[in-house]
Amino acid sequence: MDASTIVDEYVEASDLENFARAYSEQSGRGPVSAIVAFNYAHALIRSSKENVRTGIFILEGLLKKDIEDIPKRDYVYYLAVAYTRLREYDRALDYINALLAAESDNRQAIALKELINQRMKKDSLVGLAFIGLGGVAAVGASLIAAGILSRRH
Repeated sequence: MDASTIVDEYVEASDLENFARAYSEQSGRGPVSAIVAFNYAHALIRSSKENVRTGIFILEGLLKKDIEDIPKRDYVYYLAVAYTRLREYDRALDYINALLAAESDNRQAIALKELINQRMKKDSLVGLAFIGLGGVAAVGASLIAAGILSRRH
């Protein structure tokens, strides 16, 4: 699966509900296992923006714990995915660069970094276009206003 498919993928509502139920049931009995927490966080980051933030919170919590059930690189990778989904590219690059510092030949991480850089560039170009269009609109409005005022005198 390519990086853009991973970043743009959405979770089925029923799957999200199942992961949420498992997480809730375990948390009601005590500490949630890393696997259940990871599965829930992974589902959350493939959901709405608000849910992505909750998924980030869970993944960052897992990353801080000394649990070996799931490799830390998986937490780091999906944190980069989550921040990419939120268009917080600097944070995404922080995580993916940390992963690449540890695993420089990780193809999945390399592909995600390329995607982050592409999207960052695209979003900045779109932003510049909006700024440019805003400037053109302002100049156009000024010229129209000047034309109207000159006709009145």
